[in-house]
Amino acid sequence: MTIGRTLARVVLVLLVCAGARAGTALPPQPPDAPWPTARWSASDAEGVDSAAFERAQEALFAPKGRGGLPDTRALVIVQGGRMVFERYAEGFGPDSHFRSWSMAKSVTQALTGILVREGKLALDAPAPVPAWHADGDPRGALTLRHLLTMTSGLDNADGNEGALSFVARMLFGDLSGDTAQSAEQVALVHDPGTFWAYSTATSQIVADIVARQVGGGREGFRAFVARELATPIGATSLLVEFDAAGNPMGGAFIFANARDWARLGLLYLRDGAWDGARILPAGWVDFSRTVTALPTNGVYGAHFWVNGEPAANQFRPLSKGLEAFEMSGNAGQFVVIVPDRDLVVVRLGEMQRVSWAELGDALSELISAFPHRGGSPQ
Repeated sequence: MTIGRTLARVVLVLLVCAGARAGTALPPQPPDAPWPTARWSASDAEGVDSAAFERAQEALFAPKGRGGLPDTRALVIVQGGRMVFERYAEGFGPDSHFRSWSMAKSVTQALTGILVREGKLALDAPAPVPAWHADGDPRGALTLRHLLTMTSGLDNADGNEGALSFVARMLFGDLSGDTAQSAEQVALVHDPGTFWAYSTATSQIVADIVARQVGGGREGFRAFVARELATPIGATSLLVEFDAAGNPMGGAFIFANARDWARLGLLYLRDGAWDGARILPAGWVDFSRTVTALPTNGVYGAHFWVNGEPAANQFRPLSKGLEAFEMSGNAGQFVVIVPDRDLVVVRLGEMQRVSWAELGDALSELISAFPHRGGSPQ
């Protein structure tokens, strides 16, 4: 075995340790399916239960909110690397940009993975946040793993206080001028690695780490995203917003069209490789979909949600028994990745009339209409 392969195996072990198993092996791109770098190849769905699928997609578009528009504005489905379904609400189409809300966290995770692959960041080294490395500061023990798995113990969790919550103040209120500084200046309230709490501010810290490593301010960050992620997979509509201080809004505000959100999902379904090129490091996707088992966490991996048994105050977005992991955001933004069905489902829009439970039921019925395509547990 070569030194390179040995190191790759060591990296894989380090990435996926300290959590539940990742699940079914990720499927390869079928040799007859062209990579959608320039354009998507379309085909009919194979083996789908047509009646169940029709009920599910109609249920997704049926609830209508303000202006009589369906809450679901875009639905794109990829099976076996080909687009098999695409539908938009009136006034929307393939060129429409949709906001990520918290799906941005998963994009930030991908950018972090690229720097890990390049050897510029390390999961288990002290996180390179200058404010944490004064003598005696306990935050100096925090690692990227703690941040990506939301187990940092920092006092910046989203909370349930509405306009007074940390996330609302950071995105829209008195902490919004410099989101990275606001997120990083808080104290520890739990020992690192012992307590899970969802935190948009933590994703802002990760985005700040990426930005400082890349350098060049806004333009340097944009160039990095385009060069290392967006252009290689053809996701050219991908757009990152910045706060007034120039920090990338990696926790909430990234935009792309539905087809490009599907490309990002396909990148993770294909284990972080694209058309023969490795974009994310080996093992990174399994790290993404491995739940850090803690009393407060049953369904969160590393900046991705994993369908499973939720802890108290968490929710299961899909029906019990479906194996999937997903980018997920406020108002029902979803990029669902289903390895054992070789499937990516993108749902974008609003939640003015539909509830989380109703949306989850419709998405679950839609996914269940597609057949299993083999694969075995890892």
